[in-house]
Amino acid sequence: AAPYLPPGEQPDDGYPLVLVTGRRWAHYNSGSMTRRGGNLALDPVDFLDLHPDDAARYELRDGGHVTVESRHGQARLIARVSEQTAPGQVFCSFHFPASGVNRLTSDHADTVTSCPEYKVTAVRVAAP
Repeated sequence: AAPYLPPGEQPDDGYPLVLVTGRRWAHYNSGSMTRRGGNLALDPVDFLDLHPDDAARYELRDGGHVTVESRHGQARLIARVSEQTAPGQVFCSFHFPASGVNRLTSDHADTVTSCPEYKVTAVRVAAP
């Protein structure tokens, strides 16, 4: 077994939250080639999911616009506040190129597989 290595980025005072990117249910295994399928109508907007405690801390409201910034880039999303996301973490998909989410992630990668660290990026959030 390979030894444990910590993530390439850690949250700090400047970037206190951990961004996890992934797939949304309506986009999983759909649209990977053309993005012309009907599933896009089921989940047409990219959201930033965050915990109510974090929303209150950063004065963000459910449905409001939010800027997410990492050491690598910036994205504009719509806040979705719920307890489905753990405090200190935010989640968004990578399905919407126009939102800029893919510019947020780092170039850190697994040392064996070279798979990028899409699930550990330190970010900060603010209302635009």
